[in-house]
Amino acid sequence: MIFIKLFENGLFILFFYLNLQRYTPALLTTKKALPFVIAFLVGFFICLLVPDFLLRSFVFNGQGFIPKPPANFRGVPPPPPPSFFIPIPRIIATFLSFSFVSLVSSMLALVRDRLHEQEEKQQIQLEKVAAELAVLKLQISPHFLFNTLNNLRWLTRQKSDKAEEIVVKLSQLLRYMIYEANAEKVPLIKEINHLEHYIDLQKIRLTSKDEVLLIYEGEIDSLVIEPLLFIPFVENAFKYGLHSSHRSQIIFKIIVQNKKLNFRAENPIFDNNLPPEGQSGIGIQNVRQRLALHYPSTHDLQIKQENGIFKVSLHLVLQP
Repeated sequence: MIFIKLFENGLFILFFYLNLQRYTPALLTTKKALPFVIAFLVGFFICLLVPDFLLRSFVFNGQGFIPKPPANFRGVPPPPPPSFFIPIPRIIATFLSFSFVSLVSSMLALVRDRLHEQEEKQQIQLEKVAAELAVLKLQISPHFLFNTLNNLRWLTRQKSDKAEEIVVKLSQLLRYMIYEANAEKVPLIKEINHLEHYIDLQKIRLTSKDEVLLIYEGEIDSLVIEPLLFIPFVENAFKYGLHSSHRSQIIFKIIVQNKKLNFRAENPIFDNNLPPEGQSGIGIQNVRQRLALHYPSTHDLQIKQENGIFKVSLHLVLQP
């Protein structure tokens, strides 16, 4: 009797794994209901009939079940006539047990497939974000390089002795952009040094009536940031905040406190330098997209004109 019970449990376990690995993934999740019902019924009848057949093939001899002897074997009463009737309670018990095994294995299979599907979607989303960021950085780098090379060309035409200095500065900028800015995050202090190099390049062609200030303070040595976020604002300040005959003051401030960064850029507005209405430049558009991707709920960017001053204010929450 124990052997038969173990065999019956073995059939349940076998169907459990078949349903978990084959039937539910291949039939139920693909909405093939009829083949799944057929597989269920076939498994149920196997679990019901095979143990019953084995049970009818053994008799109890007072100590345990033994194979039934031939009908003419002496000392053993003749076996009862064969019957194909299976007691209703046994059918119900087998059906409930088999249904429970099927339900549990199907639920596990569905949960596993759901988790796998979510992992695939997350992986696709991460790859999409990485691709978008790579494209945005590629858009920024040539634009920045183009402006810097224009400065070098201007100095070369003026035959300035500062041309060698700008080449050195340019090499430092390119080294940062090529070897360091490709990282997902860079130390904030390196990003500020990068701004200093760029501003130094711009100062070479300024006159005495122009003033450029870069002010930074706070926890700049212990935090990291997405690279090349500030450069478009700095570029725009120089592009639209300088005038050939009017005095100009351009101010950049970076204040960090309690892991919160506040970047401000201010430059005067000159009518002849204003961009076409409704156009903020590809650099600013890229920054908005990168902020949305990297700091979706931890940034606040405000750009406005006030009393003849173009103002940019960016608040970020950074991590060490």
